[in-house]
Amino acid sequence: MLAGGAQAQRSINVGLQAGGTMSWVTFAIERYGLDQQLGFKLNATTYASKDATRVALRSGASQIVVDDFLEVTLLRQKGFPVSAVYPFSLLTGGVVVPQDSPIRTVADLRGKTLGATSLTDKTLLILRAYAKATAGFDVQEASKVVSVSSPLMEQFMNRGEIEAGIPFWHHNARMVSGGKFRQLISSGDLLRGLGLPKNVPLLYIVARTDTDPATLGLFLKAVLLAEEKMKSDAAFWPAMLDANLYALPDRAQLPALRSQWAAGLPAHWTAADLNATLLLTRKMIAVAGPDVVGLTRLDTRAFNTSYQP
Repeated sequence: MLAGGAQAQRSINVGLQAGGTMSWVTFAIERYGLDQQLGFKLNATTYASKDATRVALRSGASQIVVDDFLEVTLLRQKGFPVSAVYPFSLLTGGVVVPQDSPIRTVADLRGKTLGATSLTDKTLLILRAYAKATAGFDVQEASKVVSVSSPLMEQFMNRGEIEAGIPFWHHNARMVSGGKFRQLISSGDLLRGLGLPKNVPLLYIVARTDTDPATLGLFLKAVLLAEEKMKSDAAFWPAMLDANLYALPDRAQLPALRSQWAAGLPAHWTAADLNATLLLTRKMIAVAGPDVVGLTRLDTRAFNTSYQP
């Protein structure tokens, strides 16, 4: 009785970025009662920005957040006790162009105007490395790269202000499913062209190292169980939209969103996955330089492959 009661008192604090897909997963965990079934309490707090979630993690207000593979190294370098404990999402999406665009290959991007969410966008850095390796030019130098927020990329292309774009994966799915745009090249094909596996983790579940290991293990198990239910439960997706966790003006695009989300789920967490992330970082640094990427090397000690829920 005492042991069961003690287990029921386990809790974990998760920091969510507003609009981020971890909020979908925590919604699923609570919807299906997975935290209760596994014997812990999930405390989820939503923050306005990714920077705010990082502050919460650093202060200890949150024990878990989702962030990319570069940020966890930067946090460690600053002395914060955190590590990436499980991949959350693969690098998905790609480069999008209008359906009737004369751009047919990456080589055709030379001299064109390309929209990206930032100059440090991971897909842009990978595209730069790919174009350098396969077409002999760096799009940052031979093309015009402009900063465009992902939700506005479709409008900019419709007006002809940009000729290609790198939207976030969910906007990519929505744009392509509407029929007016096509994917020039996927992130997976960019990675393959660089000699890397197509399934390279981009986002990780990052935890404070002072988090109780047993409770963290239960949380990771709940995440995987929730994702399995989300893949099979068609009723979950309208409920998620009704909960205002994502804005989708045209619900006809929901199947494409759901399919693209599922395609980005990691299948495993091994030393090989970590090595692929390491090699990708080296290639990005080689083409863009450490100042743009934000670090000189990836610290593999910031990653923990021991959790296998």
